[in-house]
Amino acid sequence: MIKAYPRVWVDLTTAEVMSVIFQILNPSKARGRSRMPEFERAYAEFIGTREAVSFSNCRSALYFSLEALDFKKDDEIIIPAFTFWAEAAVVVLAGLKPVFVDVEFETMNIDASRIEEAITPRTRGILFPHLNGLPADMDTIMDIARKNNLRVIEDCARTCGGSYKGRRVGSFDIGAFSFGYGKSFYGFGGSMITSDDEAFVTRLRNLKGNFKNISIKSLYQKTLKGCLLKFLSMPFLNGFTLFPLAYRYQTKGAELFASWFRIKKPHYNSIPEDFRTDMFDVQGRMGFRQIRTIDITNRKRRENLKLLNKELSGIQGIHIPPDPTDRKHVCVHYAVWTERKKELQEFLMRNNIDAQDESSEDVTQMGRYSSYVNGEFENARKLHDRVIYLPSHPCMSEKDILYVANKVKEFFNT
Repeated sequence: MIKAYPRVWVDLTTAEVMSVIFQILNPSKARGRSRMPEFERAYAEFIGTREAVSFSNCRSALYFSLEALDFKKDDEIIIPAFTFWAEAAVVVLAGLKPVFVDVEFETMNIDASRIEEAITPRTRGILFPHLNGLPADMDTIMDIARKNNLRVIEDCARTCGGSYKGRRVGSFDIGAFSFGYGKSFYGFGGSMITSDDEAFVTRLRNLKGNFKNISIKSLYQKTLKGCLLKFLSMPFLNGFTLFPLAYRYQTKGAELFASWFRIKKPHYNSIPEDFRTDMFDVQGRMGFRQIRTIDITNRKRRENLKLLNKELSGIQGIHIPPDPTDRKHVCVHYAVWTERKKELQEFLMRNNIDAQDESSEDVTQMGRYSSYVNGEFENARKLHDRVIYLPSHPCMSEKDILYVANKVKEFFNT
Protein backbone atom coordinates (compact mmCIF):
# COMPACT_ATOMS: atom_id res chain seq x y z
CA MET A 1 0.00 0.00 0.00
CA ILE A 2 1.38 3.41 -0.97
CA LYS A 3 -1.25 5.92 0.08
CA ALA A 4 -4.17 5.56 2.46
CA TYR A 5 -6.86 8.01 3.48
CA PRO A 6 -6.89 8.02 7.31
CA ARG A 7 -10.07 8.62 9.26
CA VAL A 8 -8.50 11.25 11.53
CA TRP A 9 -5.84 13.91 11.37
CA VAL A 10 -3.65 14.98 14.30
CA ASP A 11 -3.40 18.77 14.18
CA LEU A 12 0.27 19.19 15.09
CA THR A 13 3.00 20.89 13.07
CA THR A 14 6.51 19.48 12.90
CA ALA A 15 7.73 22.55 14.78
CA GLU A 16 5.22 21.83 17.56
CA VAL A 17 6.39 18.24 17.77
CA MET A 18 9.97 19.44 18.26
CA SER A 19 8.81 22.01 20.83
CA VAL A 20 6.96 19.34 22.82
CA ILE A 21 10.00 17.07 22.83
CA PHE A 22 12.15 19.90 24.20
CA GLN A 23 9.49 20.74 26.82
CA ILE A 24 9.34 17.22 28.23
CA LEU A 25 13.11 17.18 28.68
CA ASN A 26 12.20 19.17 31.80
CA PRO A 27 9.34 16.96 33.06
CA SER A 28 8.82 18.73 36.38
CA LYS A 29 7.96 21.93 34.51
CA ALA A 30 6.11 20.23 31.63
CA ARG A 31 3.74 18.40 33.99
CA GLY A 32 2.99 21.52 36.02
CA ARG A 33 -0.05 23.79 35.82
CA SER A 34 1.36 27.32 35.74
CA ARG A 35 -0.19 28.03 32.30
CA MET A 36 -3.55 26.37 32.94
CA PRO A 37 -5.43 29.28 34.64
CA GLU A 38 -4.59 31.52 31.69
CA PHE A 39 -5.64 28.82 29.24
CA GLU A 40 -8.95 28.33 31.09
CA ARG A 41 -9.69 32.07 30.84
CA ALA A 42 -8.79 32.11 27.15
CA TYR A 43 -10.98 29.08 26.46
CA ALA A 44 -13.96 30.59 28.30
CA GLU A 45 -13.61 33.72 26.18
CA PHE A 46 -13.41 31.62 23.01
CA ILE A 47 -16.64 29.75 23.84
CA GLY A 48 -18.38 32.85 25.19
CA THR A 49 -18.80 31.92 28.86
CA ARG A 50 -17.63 33.51 32.08
CA GLU A 51 -15.80 30.41 33.33
CA ALA A 52 -13.91 27.32 32.19
CA VAL A 53 -12.42 24.50 34.28
CA SER A 54 -9.92 21.96 32.92
CA PHE A 55 -9.93 18.19 33.42
CA SER A 56 -7.82 15.26 32.28
CA ASN A 57 -10.51 13.82 29.98
CA CYS A 58 -14.14 14.38 29.02
CA ARG A 59 -15.45 11.49 31.12
CA SER A 60 -13.89 13.02 34.22
CA ALA A 61 -15.30 16.42 33.27
CA LEU A 62 -18.83 15.04 32.87
CA TYR A 63 -18.66 13.01 36.08
CA PHE A 64 -17.46 15.87 38.28
CA SER A 65 -19.98 18.23 36.66
CA LEU A 66 -22.77 15.91 37.75
CA GLU A 67 -21.24 15.80 41.24
CA ALA A 68 -20.99 19.61 41.39
CA LEU A 69 -24.69 19.96 40.59
CA ASP A 70 -25.50 18.38 43.97
CA PHE A 71 -28.17 16.04 42.70
CA LYS A 72 -29.51 13.37 45.05
CA LYS A 73 -29.02 9.63 44.62
CA ASP A 74 -31.33 8.16 41.95
CA ASP A 75 -32.26 11.55 40.55
CA GLU A 76 -32.83 11.21 36.80
CA ILE A 77 -30.78 12.47 33.88
CA ILE A 78 -32.26 12.30 30.38
CA ILE A 79 -29.80 11.07 27.75
CA PRO A 80 -30.18 9.87 24.15
CA ALA A 81 -30.40 6.14 23.49
CA PHE A 82 -27.91 6.46 20.62
CA THR A 83 -24.77 7.93 22.12
CA PHE A 84 -21.27 7.14 23.34
CA TRP A 85 -21.42 4.47 26.05
CA ALA A 86 -19.48 6.60 28.57
CA GLU A 87 -22.30 9.13 28.96
CA ALA A 88 -24.54 6.54 30.57
CA ALA A 89 -21.54 5.23 32.52
CA VAL A 90 -20.75 8.55 34.24
CA VAL A 91 -24.43 9.11 35.08
CA VAL A 92 -24.55 5.75 36.86
CA LEU A 93 -21.16 6.34 38.49
CA ALA A 94 -22.53 9.58 39.96
CA GLY A 95 -25.36 7.60 41.60
CA LEU A 96 -27.97 8.91 39.18
CA LYS A 97 -30.45 7.18 36.91
CA PRO A 98 -30.19 7.49 33.12
CA VAL A 99 -33.54 7.91 31.37
CA PHE A 100 -33.29 7.24 27.66
CA VAL A 101 -35.06 9.01 24.82
CA ASP A 102 -34.83 8.30 21.11
CA VAL A 103 -32.79 10.30 18.61
CA GLU A 104 -33.61 11.87 15.25
CA PHE A 105 -32.62 9.52 12.45
CA GLU A 106 -31.60 12.39 10.16
CA THR A 107 -29.22 14.16 12.57
CA MET A 108 -28.48 11.26 14.96
CA ASN A 109 -28.89 13.84 17.76
CA ILE A 110 -31.31 13.68 20.68
CA ASP A 111 -34.93 14.09 19.54
CA ALA A 112 -35.99 17.17 21.48
CA SER A 113 -39.66 16.42 20.81
CA ARG A 114 -39.34 13.25 22.94
CA ILE A 115 -37.81 14.89 26.02
CA GLU A 116 -40.92 16.18 27.78
CA GLU A 117 -42.63 12.80 27.81
CA ALA A 118 -39.61 11.39 29.68
CA ILE A 119 -39.69 14.01 32.46
CA THR A 120 -40.78 12.89 35.94
CA PRO A 121 -40.66 14.58 39.35
CA ARG A 122 -37.14 13.11 39.78
CA THR A 123 -35.73 14.52 36.53
CA ARG A 124 -32.89 16.97 37.14
CA GLY A 125 -31.02 17.36 33.87
CA ILE A 126 -30.53 16.62 30.17
CA LEU A 127 -27.14 15.37 28.99
CA PHE A 128 -26.53 14.85 25.27
CA PRO A 129 -23.82 15.07 22.59
CA HIS A 130 -23.78 17.28 19.53
CA LEU A 131 -22.90 14.27 17.44
CA ASN A 132 -20.06 14.39 14.91
CA GLY A 133 -20.03 18.18 14.63
CA LEU A 134 -23.75 18.93 14.20
CA PRO A 135 -25.37 20.96 17.03
CA ALA A 136 -28.64 19.66 18.46
CA ASP A 137 -31.94 21.59 18.51
CA MET A 138 -30.93 23.98 21.31
CA ASP A 139 -33.98 26.27 21.20
CA THR A 140 -36.36 23.44 21.98
CA ILE A 141 -34.06 21.84 24.54
CA MET A 142 -33.49 25.10 26.43
CA ASP A 143 -37.22 25.95 26.39
CA ILE A 144 -38.00 22.58 27.96
CA ALA A 145 -35.19 22.98 30.49
CA ARG A 146 -36.35 26.44 31.59
CA LYS A 147 -39.97 25.32 31.87
CA ASN A 148 -39.04 22.30 34.02
CA ASN A 149 -36.11 23.79 35.96
CA LEU A 150 -33.60 21.33 34.46
CA ARG A 151 -29.86 21.67 33.94
CA VAL A 152 -28.49 21.15 30.45
CA ILE A 153 -25.09 19.53 29.88
CA GLU A 154 -23.85 19.68 26.29
CA ASP A 155 -21.27 17.07 25.36
CA CYS A 156 -19.30 19.08 22.79
CA ALA A 157 -16.45 16.58 22.43
CA ARG A 158 -16.98 16.35 18.66
CA THR A 159 -18.28 19.85 18.02
CA CYS A 160 -15.72 22.37 19.28
CA GLY A 161 -16.29 25.64 17.43
CA GLY A 162 -19.72 24.61 16.17
CA SER A 163 -22.61 27.00 16.68
CA TYR A 164 -26.40 27.15 16.85
CA LYS A 165 -27.96 30.35 15.45
CA GLY A 166 -24.66 32.14 15.87
CA ARG A 167 -24.00 31.00 19.45
CA ARG A 168 -21.18 28.57 20.13
CA VAL A 169 -22.07 25.19 21.55
CA GLY A 170 -21.04 24.83 25.18
CA SER A 171 -22.33 28.28 26.11
CA PHE A 172 -26.01 27.49 26.80
CA ASP A 173 -25.64 26.13 30.36
CA ILE A 174 -22.80 23.64 30.90
CA GLY A 175 -20.50 22.51 28.10
CA ALA A 176 -18.01 19.62 28.10
CA PHE A 177 -15.18 19.50 25.55
CA SER A 178 -12.53 16.92 24.65
CA PHE A 179 -9.02 17.56 23.33
CA GLY A 180 -8.12 13.95 22.58
CA TYR A 181 -7.21 11.90 19.52
CA GLY A 182 -9.74 12.20 16.72
CA LYS A 183 -11.11 15.53 17.94
CA SER A 184 -10.88 18.83 16.06
CA PHE A 185 -9.25 20.63 19.01
CA TYR A 186 -6.18 18.48 19.71
CA GLY A 187 -4.18 18.84 22.90
CA PHE A 188 -2.66 15.44 23.82
CA GLY A 189 -5.90 14.70 25.66
CA GLY A 190 -7.56 16.88 28.24
CA SER A 191 -10.99 18.41 28.58
CA MET A 192 -12.80 21.59 29.58
CA ILE A 193 -16.07 22.46 31.29
CA THR A 194 -17.59 25.85 30.38
CA SER A 195 -20.41 27.70 32.12
CA ASP A 196 -21.73 31.08 33.24
CA ASP A 197 -22.91 29.59 36.55
CA GLU A 198 -20.30 30.84 39.00
CA ALA A 199 -21.72 28.92 41.99
CA PHE A 200 -21.55 25.67 39.99
CA VAL A 201 -17.99 26.46 38.90
CA THR A 202 -16.93 27.17 42.49
CA ARG A 203 -18.23 23.75 43.58
CA LEU A 204 -16.51 22.18 40.58
CA ARG A 205 -13.16 23.74 41.46
CA ASN A 206 -13.56 22.62 45.07
CA LEU A 207 -14.01 19.03 43.87
CA LYS A 208 -10.57 19.32 42.24
CA GLY A 209 -8.91 20.03 45.57
CA ASN A 210 -7.25 16.61 45.78
CA PHE A 211 -6.32 16.32 42.10
CA LYS A 212 -2.68 15.60 41.32
CA ASN A 213 -0.28 16.35 38.52
CA ILE A 214 0.21 13.78 35.81
CA SER A 215 2.96 11.25 36.48
CA ILE A 216 6.20 11.55 34.52
CA LYS A 217 5.52 8.17 32.89
CA SER A 218 2.04 9.26 31.74
CA LEU A 219 3.44 12.60 30.58
CA TYR A 220 5.86 10.83 28.25
CA GLN A 221 3.22 8.34 27.09
CA LYS A 222 0.63 11.00 26.22
CA THR A 223 2.96 13.42 24.48
CA LEU A 224 5.15 10.96 22.59
CA LYS A 225 2.12 8.94 21.45
CA GLY A 226 0.51 12.12 20.13
CA CYS A 227 3.68 13.12 18.29
CA LEU A 228 3.97 9.65 16.76
CA LEU A 229 0.32 9.61 15.68
CA LYS A 230 0.82 12.98 13.97
CA PHE A 231 3.19 11.32 11.51
CA LEU A 232 1.42 7.95 11.30
CA SER A 233 -1.82 9.70 10.30
CA MET A 234 -0.17 11.34 7.28
CA PRO A 235 -1.56 9.62 4.15
CA PHE A 236 1.66 8.11 2.80
CA LEU A 237 3.00 6.92 6.15
CA ASN A 238 -0.45 5.75 7.18
CA GLY A 239 -0.58 3.55 4.08
CA PHE A 240 2.12 1.19 5.34
CA THR A 241 1.83 1.62 9.12
CA LEU A 242 -1.55 2.02 10.86
CA PHE A 243 -3.86 1.45 7.90
CA PRO A 244 -2.84 -2.18 7.17
CA LEU A 245 -3.55 -3.00 10.82
CA ALA A 246 -6.92 -1.24 10.73
CA TYR A 247 -7.70 -3.08 7.49
CA ARG A 248 -7.00 -6.48 9.05
CA TYR A 249 -9.08 -5.65 12.10
CA GLN A 250 -12.09 -4.14 10.28
CA THR A 251 -12.28 -6.62 7.42
CA LYS A 252 -10.73 -9.79 8.85
CA GLY A 253 -11.52 -9.40 12.54
CA ALA A 254 -7.86 -9.93 13.39
CA GLU A 255 -7.76 -10.21 17.19
CA LEU A 256 -4.03 -9.52 17.22
CA PHE A 257 -4.78 -5.84 16.60
CA ALA A 258 -8.16 -5.61 18.34
CA SER A 259 -6.79 -3.78 21.40
CA TRP A 260 -5.51 -1.00 19.10
CA PHE A 261 -8.89 -0.25 17.51
CA ARG A 262 -11.69 -1.72 19.64
CA ILE A 263 -13.30 0.79 21.97
CA LYS A 264 -12.68 -0.12 25.59
CA LYS A 265 -15.81 0.01 27.77
CA PRO A 266 -14.76 -0.51 31.39
CA HIS A 267 -17.27 -0.90 34.19
CA TYR A 268 -16.90 2.11 36.47
CA ASN A 269 -17.48 0.65 39.93
CA SER A 270 -15.36 3.40 41.47
CA ILE A 271 -13.83 6.67 40.33
CA PRO A 272 -10.88 5.86 38.01
CA GLU A 273 -7.51 7.20 39.12
CA ASP A 274 -7.02 9.23 35.95
CA PHE A 275 -10.26 11.14 36.65
CA ARG A 276 -8.39 12.90 39.47
CA THR A 277 -5.41 13.92 37.32
CA ASP A 278 -5.07 17.48 36.04
CA MET A 279 -4.27 18.81 32.60
CA PHE A 280 -0.67 19.98 32.31
CA ASP A 281 1.28 22.86 30.81
CA VAL A 282 2.26 21.13 27.56
CA GLN A 283 -1.45 20.74 26.86
CA GLY A 284 -2.15 24.33 27.83
CA ARG A 285 0.50 25.66 25.46
CA MET A 286 -0.98 23.60 22.65
CA GLY A 287 -4.45 24.84 23.56
CA PHE A 288 -3.55 28.50 23.00
CA ARG A 289 -2.58 27.72 19.41
CA GLN A 290 -5.73 25.68 18.82
CA ILE A 291 -7.88 28.60 19.96
CA ARG A 292 -6.22 30.74 17.29
CA THR A 293 -6.62 28.23 14.46
CA ILE A 294 -9.67 26.02 15.06
CA ASP A 295 -12.09 28.29 13.21
CA ILE A 296 -9.76 28.07 10.20
CA THR A 297 -9.58 24.26 10.28
CA ASN A 298 -13.33 24.08 10.87
CA ARG A 299 -13.89 26.08 7.68
CA LYS A 300 -11.94 23.42 5.81
CA ARG A 301 -14.03 20.70 7.47
CA ARG A 302 -17.19 22.49 6.32
CA GLU A 303 -15.87 22.76 2.76
CA ASN A 304 -15.24 19.01 2.74
CA LEU A 305 -18.71 18.37 4.20
CA LYS A 306 -20.35 20.41 1.48
CA LEU A 307 -18.32 18.75 -1.28
CA LEU A 308 -19.11 15.25 -0.02
CA ASN A 309 -22.78 16.11 0.35
CA LYS A 310 -22.87 17.50 -3.18
CA GLU A 311 -21.23 14.37 -4.60
CA LEU A 312 -23.22 11.82 -2.58
CA SER A 313 -26.70 13.40 -2.54
CA GLY A 314 -29.36 11.39 -4.31
CA ILE A 315 -27.61 8.02 -4.01
CA GLN A 316 -30.10 5.34 -3.04
CA GLY A 317 -29.20 3.25 -0.02
CA ILE A 318 -27.09 5.77 1.89
CA HIS A 319 -27.98 8.54 4.31
CA ILE A 320 -25.57 11.49 4.44
CA PRO A 321 -25.23 14.18 7.16
CA PRO A 322 -27.71 17.07 7.00
CA ASP A 323 -26.35 20.63 7.08
CA PRO A 324 -29.10 22.86 8.51
CA THR A 325 -28.76 26.56 7.74
CA ASP A 326 -29.36 27.61 11.37
CA ARG A 327 -26.35 25.64 12.66
CA LYS A 328 -22.65 25.49 11.86
CA HIS A 329 -21.83 21.84 11.32
CA VAL A 330 -18.07 21.46 11.87
CA CYS A 331 -17.97 17.84 10.61
CA VAL A 332 -15.50 16.30 13.03
CA HIS A 333 -16.67 13.02 11.49
CA TYR A 334 -18.56 12.57 8.21
CA ALA A 335 -20.90 9.81 9.36
CA VAL A 336 -23.03 7.90 6.84
CA TRP A 337 -25.73 5.31 7.43
CA THR A 338 -26.46 2.34 5.22
CA GLU A 339 -28.06 -1.08 5.62
CA ARG A 340 -25.06 -2.39 3.67
CA LYS A 341 -22.60 -0.94 6.17
CA LYS A 342 -20.29 -3.96 6.42
CA GLU A 343 -20.11 -4.41 2.64
CA LEU A 344 -19.41 -0.71 2.05
CA GLN A 345 -16.82 -0.66 4.79
CA GLU A 346 -14.94 -3.63 3.34
CA PHE A 347 -15.07 -2.15 -0.17
CA LEU A 348 -13.70 1.20 0.99
CA MET A 349 -10.99 -0.42 3.10
CA ARG A 350 -9.89 -2.45 0.07
CA ASN A 351 -9.50 0.89 -1.69
CA ASN A 352 -7.30 2.32 1.08
CA ILE A 353 -10.06 4.41 2.67
CA ASP A 354 -10.11 4.12 6.46
CA ALA A 355 -13.88 3.80 6.93
CA GLN A 356 -14.13 2.86 10.57
CA ASP A 357 -17.18 2.31 12.76
CA GLU A 358 -19.18 5.09 14.40
CA SER A 359 -18.30 4.96 18.11
CA SER A 360 -21.83 5.80 19.25
CA GLU A 361 -24.31 2.96 19.60
CA ASP A 362 -27.74 2.08 20.93
CA VAL A 363 -26.61 1.89 24.55
CA THR A 364 -29.96 0.44 25.61
CA GLN A 365 -28.75 -2.81 24.03
CA MET A 366 -25.82 -2.99 26.47
CA GLY A 367 -26.58 -5.46 29.25
CA ARG A 368 -25.24 -3.19 31.98
CA TYR A 369 -27.99 -0.63 31.26
CA SER A 370 -30.89 -3.04 30.75
CA SER A 371 -32.46 -2.19 34.11
CA TYR A 372 -32.79 1.45 33.03
CA VAL A 373 -34.42 0.78 29.66
CA ASN A 374 -37.85 2.37 29.68
CA GLY A 375 -39.25 1.91 26.19
CA GLU A 376 -38.56 1.30 22.52
CA PHE A 377 -36.08 3.45 20.60
CA GLU A 378 -36.74 2.88 16.93
CA ASN A 379 -34.20 5.29 15.48
CA ALA A 380 -31.43 4.29 17.89
CA ARG A 381 -32.01 0.67 16.94
CA LYS A 382 -31.97 1.54 13.23
CA LEU A 383 -28.70 3.48 13.54
CA HIS A 384 -26.98 0.87 15.70
CA ASP A 385 -24.06 -0.77 13.86
CA ARG A 386 -25.11 0.82 10.56
CA VAL A 387 -22.95 3.97 10.59
CA ILE A 388 -19.37 4.47 9.41
CA TYR A 389 -17.05 7.45 9.10
CA LEU A 390 -15.70 8.68 5.79
CA PRO A 391 -12.41 10.65 5.97
CA SER A 392 -13.18 14.38 5.72
CA HIS A 393 -10.60 16.13 7.90
CA PRO A 394 -8.62 19.25 6.85
CA CYS A 395 -5.65 17.19 5.66
CA MET A 396 -7.86 15.85 2.84
CA SER A 397 -7.48 17.78 -0.41
CA GLU A 398 -10.33 18.28 -2.88
CA LYS A 399 -8.81 15.50 -4.98
CA ASP A 400 -8.82 13.20 -1.94
CA ILE A 401 -12.45 14.00 -1.13
CA LEU A 402 -13.49 13.30 -4.71
CA TYR A 403 -11.62 9.98 -4.62
CA VAL A 404 -13.59 8.93 -1.52
CA ALA A 405 -16.89 10.13 -3.02
CA ASN A 406 -16.26 8.33 -6.31
CA LYS A 407 -15.51 5.07 -4.51
CA VAL A 408 -18.78 5.34 -2.58
CA LYS A 409 -20.63 5.96 -5.85
CA GLU A 410 -18.85 3.04 -7.48
CA PHE A 411 -19.99 0.75 -4.68
CA PHE A 412 -23.66 1.72 -4.91
CA ASN A 413 -23.69 1.71 -8.71
CA THR A 414 -22.37 -1.84 -9.05
